[in-house]
Order: sequence, then C-alpha cells, then structure tokens
Amino acid sequence: MEAQKIIITGGATRIGAAIARSLSGINKDIVIHYNKSKSKAENLKKELIKTGSKVYLVKGDLGKEKDVNKIVKFAKSKLKYFDCLINNASIFSKDKLIESNPAKVFKEFAVNFFSPFELTRQFAKQNRDGIVLNILDRRILANEITCLPYCLSKKSLAEFTYAAALELAPRIRVNAIAPGPILAPDNQDFSTYKEKAGFIPLEKIPNPMDVIEAALYLINNESITGQVIYVDGGQNLIGNIGNHG
Repeated sequence: MEAQKIIITGGATRIGAAIARSLSGINKDIVIHYNKSKSKAENLKKELIKTGSKVYLVKGDLGKEKDVNKIVKFAKSKLKYFDCLINNASIFSKDKLIESNPAKVFKEFAVNFFSPFELTRQFAKQNRDGIVLNILDRRILANEITCLPYCLSKKSLAEFTYAAALELAPRIRVNAIAPGPILAPDNQDFSTYKEKAGFIPLEKIPNPMDVIEAALYLINNESITGQVIYVDGGQNLIGNIGNHG
C-alpha cells in the first residue's frame, strides 16, 4: 500500500524532514510533529505544500503523555485516520551510568520508547491497514557505555518493533531503520564528526538519501515486517567501534 496519511514525529529537521520530503506529493496528507523547531517546521510546510501535499504542524513534548495524546487527537481531526506512522523523534544525552539520574533516564525512555509505543497502540486501535517505521540507532548492537540511557531506550524500541510486528500482522507492518553516523550535530563540523565516527567497513559515511531509500523500501514492500535495516556502512558488524553522536 502507498502511504497517504502520514504522521512523522520530529519531522521538522534532519532525518525526519528528509523522510517528509520523500513522502510528499499529490494526495498526501502529512502531520509533522515538532517540539522546539517551530520556524523550521513552518519553512518545511511551505516547501511541501508546493509538492501538492496537505501539511499540518503540531507542537508537543513527547516526554508528556498528554502531548502524545494531543498529537493523536490532532492527526485524527485533520486526517480522519492515518495509515503511516514514522516514529523518528528522539533525545540524546551522553551519560554513563554513574553520571545519569532517574529524571534523565525517565525522560529519554518517555521520548524514545514510550511515545512510539503509545502512538503505535493508538494507530492499531484504528482497525485499519497501515505501516509503522521506527528510527533506531546502529548502537543497539553495541554495549555502548557513553550514552547508556539513550542506547537502552533504543534497544527497547527495537524489541518493541519485533513484538508489535508479530501482534499487529497482517493489518499493520512494523519495521525499523538503525542509522549509523549520518549527520553531524548542529554544533560540530563534518570533518570532526567524521573523525569521531570511527571505523566504517564500507569507508563511507551514509547520507540522508541512504536512509530515505531504506525507509521507502520498508514502507512500500508489503511482504516485509519485523525487520531492522542498518544504514551504517557496516558498523553494526563490529560492535563498539566508533563514537558518533
């Protein structure tokens, strides 16, 4: 099935915005969630409208249950229903176990795991066919100690991907992408980022188009569910090498 009524969390910037652009077009209705990137969301909306899409913006803190519910209610009010959910939004903190605290852990799990869990649950309650795509991180296969709460939240989302795919079949397909180093943080130049990315077997840092191609493949192929595609140049094969982020 072709995705036509789409929700993208964290859709105003970076990978989320790239996916929004790839899914835009005539007869496409897209709800773009953002939290702090209002101006970027508004600029993206103007851009996507030119493709023939209907675009709706909704602000919300995915760390708050009431805001997650608000996003679902808003999407249903604009789209009536939705057939594609992209759980892209996440937060990242570089904390080791001893440096973290319960508040930080709960916040990262709320945004990175519980909000995708709840949005997927609400999606399934529509009793319609559809597609869920979760954005993970290649570090789910590594014992990464420099950002422990983040990695644990993404590992949980990976396990949820498998379980939800099994439970929601055949109506809803659930897949995921685990990117490696794709885009440098806003406060870091690309050359520094490349150095910190570590060893990449394919000797090439992936780019947003690589993620988009994987996303479109998982969205459009009706025979695939419960799968994770690593877009990382092979870093998932070597565990803890590299320190992107």
